[in-house]
Amino acid sequence: MTRPAVVFAVCLGVASCTALYRPTVQIDAAATFGAHRVSKGLDIDRLERGRTATLRPASWLRLGGEPTYALTAEGQRIAAYWLDGSQVIVRPEASKGSPLIGRIDPSWDTNAIRLAIHPADGPSFQTDPFIREQTGGGPDRLSRIAQTVLDVRGSYEAVLRDQKGTRVGNLHVRITPYQEAARVYEFVLPPAIPPALAVGAAASLDAEIDWIEDHAVNVYRGGGGGHLGQSIPIGK
Repeated sequence: MTRPAVVFAVCLGVASCTALYRPTVQIDAAATFGAHRVSKGLDIDRLERGRTATLRPASWLRLGGEPTYALTAEGQRIAAYWLDGSQVIVRPEASKGSPLIGRIDPSWDTNAIRLAIHPADGPSFQTDPFIREQTGGGPDRLSRIAQTVLDVRGSYEAVLRDQKGTRVGNLHVRITPYQEAARVYEFVLPPAIPPALAVGAAASLDAEIDWIEDHAVNVYRGGGGGHLGQSIPIGK
């Protein structure tokens, strides 16, 4: 075998192993939904009890009006997602003429994001800001005032409330390179929120974290923005 052929075979093998590798992410047993960040989207570890899925770009070349992402479970596309910043529209098919599953509308409370979750066939819900669970190391909430990527890391939780203001669940995110995935999402949601819309909430929050990290100083690069797309677990 010639040297170029050997190099090609090695690269192909590495690429294949990378494509096949999926980290095992532990999701809290109480969570009704769980997902983690991967390089091109989200792996859904718990779409429903015992069911997984993937969220990936809907196509390699996105044309005007086409969805940003597609949700695939058991080899079938089951939902499409249109993102505009952190706003997310969810439909069962990759057509704007298909019925609406729901939408996620972000708002900001002194630069700290809150999510409004609007199922098409049910009542709406609103989160509080995402509060840091451990003090120190950065702002006390997930916020656009973060100065460096180090300020963003931590565990955050937002209370989910119904239209009467009653607590009905929570949304939790862990952001650190020292775990199986750089970002892990664990939600406790009421049954009125469809699983596909829960994915939309995770995609909205993930887009917001992208924005924050892209506008914060990446201390590992000596300046400029940039988020951590892959984790580096301790001991791996």
